[in-house]
Amino acid sequence: MKVKLITLIIVLSAIFFLSMCTTVESEPEPVLPEPVLEPEPEPVIIEEKEPEVEVLEETFVPSEELYTETFEDIKSIISNLNSVISAKDYDTWLDYLTEDYIDYYSAPERLQQYTDLYKQRGYNYRIDSLKDYFLYLVVISRANAVVDEIVFLDKTHIKALTELKGKLSVLYYLEKMENSWKIGVKPEN
Repeated sequence: MKVKLITLIIVLSAIFFLSMCTTVESEPEPVLPEPVLEPEPEPVIIEEKEPEVEVLEETFVPSEELYTETFEDIKSIISNLNSVISAKDYDTWLDYLTEDYIDYYSAPERLQQYTDLYKQRGYNYRIDSLKDYFLYLVVISRANAVVDEIVFLDKTHIKALTELKGKLSVLYYLEKMENSWKIGVKPEN
C-alpha cells in the first residue's frame, strides 16, 4: 500500500512540475549569411525585422492583368540582377538601386551593425562601405534569388517574396521610377 501511495505522489508531482514548465521562445536574430567557401553558395535571405503593419482600409488591389505583367517584369529584372551580382559587378548593381536604398545601406550605423553581426559569428570582416556590403552580403545571399510572389503595397511600390525554408520572406522592396522598377527600401506608411 505504501509503495502505491509513494508512486502516486511521485507521478502527481511529476505532472505538476511538467505542467509548470513553459518554453520561452526568443526573437530570432536577423539572418546573416555565412561566408561560403564553396564556388556556388545557396541563396540566403537577409531578413530585416519588419514592424507590425496596420492594415489600411484603402489598399491598392491590382487587376489580374497588371499583377501578371508586373510579376513577369520583376522576375526578369531579378534574373538580370542575379547575373550582375554573380559577376560581382558593383557599378552595374548600383544602376538597379534607388537613392533611398543607397543612402539606407551606406549609413555608418547600418554598416557597423553588419560588421558587428559578422564579429559575433567569429568572422573578422569589416563592412565600411556600400561596396563592402555588396561584396560580403549581397553577393553571398542574393546571387541566385528567385521571386515566388509579389505583393503590391501601392501603385508604385511592391515587395518581392521568395520561399525560404517553407516560408515566404521579403527578397526585395521595389519602387517604380520613370517606368522601371528599382530595388528600394520599405516605404513608410
